[in-house]
Amino acid sequence: MKLPNELLERALSAYGRAVRIADPLRFQLWSDRGLTMPQVRVLFELVENGDRAAGELAEALTVAPPTITGLTDRLVKQGLVERSEDPRDRRVVRLGLTEDGRALTIEIAEKSRAYLIELFEHIPPERLDDICAALEELADANTRWRGAREAVPS
Repeated sequence: MKLPNELLERALSAYGRAVRIADPLRFQLWSDRGLTMPQVRVLFELVENGDRAAGELAEALTVAPPTITGLTDRLVKQGLVERSEDPRDRRVVRLGLTEDGRALTIEIAEKSRAYLIELFEHIPPERLDDICAALEELADANTRWRGAREAVPS
């Protein structure tokens, strides 16, 4: 389906403005701990999916294995991630959150959630319902697009 350029530009602009809503708060939390956005992505991938082999983590974040090594080296030094041997294959290095890493992700999530709840309380319920429906539709479209992309042989 071909959408009008004006509508696409409006959607891109609105999306950009919306995703930047919580950025100042998140960036401050990350900055206070000396973290970068890619490092935070690693932390939240580990929260959502548990301990992972380095290769699995690289694949999940669509980065090269050496990139994961560099990111996790810094997170290990900061005491947020730990490496362990895979009990099934000693050649595989598994990565997981430390208690400090888990606590930090909880702090970021809770503060972001509280901030967004305050914003949502300034939107009438019927409009918030429309926003929820639109965001759910966006997430569903992403899932369909990724599925179609993965189904195409390389």
